[in-house]
Amino acid sequence: MALLSLSEIVKKPVIDVHGERVGKLADVIVSAETPYPKVQALTVRTPDKRTLNVPWTQVEDLGRQIPLKVGLGEIRSYAAKEHEVHLVEDVLDRQVIDVRGKKLRRVNDLQLSTTNGVYRLIGVEIGVRGLLRRLGLEKIVDRSRVHMEGNYISWADIDTLHSGPAAVQLKVPKHKIDKFHPADIADIIDQLSVNDGLNLINALDEEAAADTLEETSPERQVSLIEGMKTERAVGILEEMSPDDAADLIRDLSADRAETILDLMEPEESEDIRELLEYPEDTAGGIMTNEFIAVQADLTVHDAVEEIRTAAADVESIYYVYVIAKDGTLVGVISLRELLLARPEERLSAFTHVDLITVNVRDDQRDAAKKIAKYNLLALPVVDDEQKLKGIVTVDDAIDIVLPTAWKKRVPKMFG
Repeated sequence: MALLSLSEIVKKPVIDVHGERVGKLADVIVSAETPYPKVQALTVRTPDKRTLNVPWTQVEDLGRQIPLKVGLGEIRSYAAKEHEVHLVEDVLDRQVIDVRGKKLRRVNDLQLSTTNGVYRLIGVEIGVRGLLRRLGLEKIVDRSRVHMEGNYISWADIDTLHSGPAAVQLKVPKHKIDKFHPADIADIIDQLSVNDGLNLINALDEEAAADTLEETSPERQVSLIEGMKTERAVGILEEMSPDDAADLIRDLSADRAETILDLMEPEESEDIRELLEYPEDTAGGIMTNEFIAVQADLTVHDAVEEIRTAAADVESIYYVYVIAKDGTLVGVISLRELLLARPEERLSAFTHVDLITVNVRDDQRDAAKKIAKYNLLALPVVDDEQKLKGIVTVDDAIDIVLPTAWKKRVPKMFG
């Protein structure tokens, strides 16, 4: 098996079977198959500036001079298929996703391998050596005996991002990227241009896109939602937790925000509009109205049935709040206590009534301090009549007390 770098053959002369010069190699077209695509054709730039795609079946070999098996007049023009990859145009110098390292990389060179006359793309070079090779300086490094890693990534561990008139395609959109943690995808999106970031998030399903948006920076969230089709934006925001969706919508242009809210399902739209009523620096402004609350006169059995039904619409269950019929907060029960209680027992028998709460108008930092002081996973938020309006979670508190650069280093243990 012989190895060949793309930089070694690009711009090299292409010669027909009679020794006549056809032009210079401009690009290499490979199939869309995985994990190691086969070379399908060569793109040749002729002396009169025309572009000619020569099928691989008419190519003798690759090297510093590229001989063909036919004469110039016998070349059959190859029509590249939609999903085939042009190595120079689509990959070289582009950013690619290293799906094993979960990082964004820049391609400095590509490696081809040949077996029995068939060339395949086997990987990319992201190290400095690949860049120096293209500049003709690799031999200088070799003579100086300076160690410089090649830093290769197998093509099987890469997803490509390439912009075009249509939506950007991921080479393997579902098989690999969807397995990333949303925070890893968000890290990549924050490094991409807005267009490439938008194309990447559009390749995800709505649930994965929503989880990813929640992890991206607020500025990038806005640019992504502003840039995508309204129907897509609506679908993603409906999958987000109401407090995160409200924070994002608050930063959109007024027209864009109102259009999205009008198109959302009434229940989701109502939850978000309710949160938007509170100033963003208050407890009400950072709370979520997704929580579990049951009435105090229920038995354990009936409460568990209600919780089971309501849990489908609640992302995380921290505590079970006990309320009166008018919505006034009475107390709280832990899930552990509820599961250990007898089915016929009334909730009022073991409800904790000494509650730590925060008012919807209190400063958000007061809510964060209470969560930290009392070691809470969630803090109930009430209005002036002590009616339960929402909860501030420990994740919300972290968002307040930690700088943006540090937030992603704190694991979401309770999400």
